[in-house]
Amino acid sequence: MSEHFFIDPATATPATDIAQALAEVARQMSERDERIASLEQRLEDQEYSVRRVLEMLIEWLEEQPDQEV
Repeated sequence: MSEHFFIDPATATPATDIAQALAEVARQMSERDERIASLEQRLEDQEYSVRRVLEMLIEWLEEQPDQEV
């Protein structure tokens, strides 16, 4: 789980807190990008699997034209 930083404006040191916040945003964006890439790969794998199953089904149906389905 990601760690969140809460900054109290009354006691904040602007440069340090901004740099810390920007580093956290960059880390979260990196995690998000990795998750998106992972989901895209899973989607591609699933699409390939569905296409392959459909191809095999069509081949099977074409090989048996005299039988009713």
